[in-house]
Amino acid sequence: MSTKAKRWLYYGVVAVVLAGLVLLALPSIQRAIDRAQQELKPASAAADPADETDAAEAGGDAAETTPPEDAPAGEDQAANASPYEKVAETDRLELMFRASDSAIAVKDKRNGHLWKSAVPLDEVNAEGNELWTASSQSIFHLTFTDPRLPAIETQETNSALERPKMKATSLEDGISVHYELERLGIGFDMQFRLKDDALEVTVPGQSVTESENNWLMAISPLPFFGAATDHDQGYSVYPDGSGALSTFKPIHPEYLNPYRASVYGPDMINFDSFGRDLNAMLPIFGQKVDDNAFIGMITKGEYDARILFSPSGYLINLNRVASELVYRREYEAVKKDGNLAKKPEKDLLREDHTIRYVFLSGGDADYGHMAAAYRDYLVNEAGVQPRIKEGDPIPFGLDLLMGIKENRILFDRFIATTTYDEAKGIMDELGKQGVKAISANLLGWTDKGYLTYPSGNEPSTKLGGMSGLKGLSEYAKANGIQLFLQDDYVDAWKGVDGFSTRGDVVVGANRFAATDRYSETFLLSAGKQNQQFQSKVLDPLGKLPISGINFDAIGYQDYYDYNKDYPSTREGTAAHWTEMMQKAAKQFGAAASIGGNGYTLKHSSRLFGIPMEDSGYFFTDETIPLYQMVVHGLIPYSGDAQNLFYDPQLQYLKMVEYGYMPYYQFTMNYADDLKDTYYSDLFSSDYKSWAPQAIEQYKEMNEKLRPVWSQAMTSHRKLAKDLYETGYEDGTRVIVNYASGEARTEDGRVVPGKNFIVVPKGG
Repeated sequence: MSTKAKRWLYYGVVAVVLAGLVLLALPSIQRAIDRAQQELKPASAAADPADETDAAEAGGDAAETTPPEDAPAGEDQAANASPYEKVAETDRLELMFRASDSAIAVKDKRNGHLWKSAVPLDEVNAEGNELWTASSQSIFHLTFTDPRLPAIETQETNSALERPKMKATSLEDGISVHYELERLGIGFDMQFRLKDDALEVTVPGQSVTESENNWLMAISPLPFFGAATDHDQGYSVYPDGSGALSTFKPIHPEYLNPYRASVYGPDMINFDSFGRDLNAMLPIFGQKVDDNAFIGMITKGEYDARILFSPSGYLINLNRVASELVYRREYEAVKKDGNLAKKPEKDLLREDHTIRYVFLSGGDADYGHMAAAYRDYLVNEAGVQPRIKEGDPIPFGLDLLMGIKENRILFDRFIATTTYDEAKGIMDELGKQGVKAISANLLGWTDKGYLTYPSGNEPSTKLGGMSGLKGLSEYAKANGIQLFLQDDYVDAWKGVDGFSTRGDVVVGANRFAATDRYSETFLLSAGKQNQQFQSKVLDPLGKLPISGINFDAIGYQDYYDYNKDYPSTREGTAAHWTEMMQKAAKQFGAAASIGGNGYTLKHSSRLFGIPMEDSGYFFTDETIPLYQMVVHGLIPYSGDAQNLFYDPQLQYLKMVEYGYMPYYQFTMNYADDLKDTYYSDLFSSDYKSWAPQAIEQYKEMNEKLRPVWSQAMTSHRKLAKDLYETGYEDGTRVIVNYASGEARTEDGRVVPGKNFIVVPKGG
């Protein structure tokens, strides 16, 4: 027999064997599919909806219901058995409720659009994950764990799978439903209310119950509310860094992970700043579907919440964005053998959570109006007041690195890069060159220098001492210059005096001090710092006529502190920091923060370190200025210093597009002396080299953009590749061209290469 014939005989035998194995396995596979389908059947009607409606109208409780095991799986079948009933109404909205499974729908009376919590099954791609096909009918997702396990193992479930007992109670402006998950021993209330043009969903903290064997970790209300298919037109919006957008598209890959971000930064304390995702600095998310949109904003309990965006292709082909409410976190516990194991925190977080959904339609259905809705909430309800007046010039952001220590074997050397007198000279020269509005910030102004914490708050004698700093601050005040002293009341380094690693630092849930792997870096307890802030910081600096203190670190991290003397929740930690800001503003007139987390907005007169980009997730299609659209015209903000960017012209154009103030970080002396310090990143900082370009660009920005400096940024869009337009409330448009060659807009305007134009209102 030839070699070729032997090969074909071999292939034939293998094929017969494989076919036989498949035939033998088919019955088992089919039985497994049947079992899965039986387990995944969602809840259906069990009670007469008329009885529940009558009970609700009477102000009493509806009958408790437990759907039968053989409940039909189709959402349309459930709808026929128990149709939606109107339970609340405003001038703009109607709230509909379905008693059989507690699904809700919100009707926008302006155009009749219906926002549903349950996705009609004919819109769910049958090729998707079957667990999530059932889940798309759920009013909530829930994560729980068994505390008896040696290490935490979380499990997920949802209302469609659990078929909880439900008791509905009418409210004046909506309906409340109590859910009892008998299998898990977990129960809670969800309240649905209409408020003007918004739906509010509240989970009262005191309503939550759990069993000894199943501990609640998180609840995600309305996980599929307003979910969109691949064929809908629109996008999802999530607060990744400056903001991110993902469009709906019929062709996409399968994604392994969604966007899941804790509001105001990671739950776990992380000392590695490299490779860290950008914060969700605002507790907001949004969805645009055709000519309708909503913005969801967590207005209560946002410190213990996450934002979730799941693109189509993650488990199921639906685009959905929602919130997740955190009731317990995990931590690293030390076992008896010395190894680490992740465990759930013992105590349940009993706080109220509220998510508000504001609905937009027609020409208002875009992310610009989403940002405007949250801006209105901040101003009208959260106490954020505008810090910019109409007609104010754009300030020139000036960071001055004063001094820093070079570590040596025997004695550290203090490097004076800019003395107080030299700082005064820089400000004076800028003023003579036409820079009339300066917002200055001093780094490393203490004896210990920049990046050595706690700093001690003693002005460095090598920079000019207290008298030199007083002279500089008096000069700044006399010339209308805003002057901040930057300091860090969060970070602490081993070997630096002024703190105790036993009583002054943040303690984790494992009762050990929070520190890096080398036990070199610690975090200071916010409660202790707040207690000492007046006597150790404000009183010694009280004689200085500065504008305020710039608080480093507080705007880009938040954490729990289990310090026995100063315990704090995440909300409590932020409250200590904002109280410190309030004290500084009361004494000096202003306060500033670095990072921009939402809790800093009420007391900030200036924001530093606001990102211009997102984290770069694979499913993100565009970076958008969502954060900037919320705060522009309210609070001046800056990002990275322009002279630290690899392409200063690109950075300049980005500042124009996103509404930043011009911002530079200078020293009087050359940066060569910094190469052996902790701040070697400041590779190009000498003032004289950068001053001509900085002054020229500042004058251009102030001349062209001053009219919109105090205005809200109302629109933003991509006109073409490398061509973007930003709109302001009076109709002014700013068009930025990042390409080398000139670009032409739809209305025939020419934008030079790597430049921008301003189209005035009515133009």
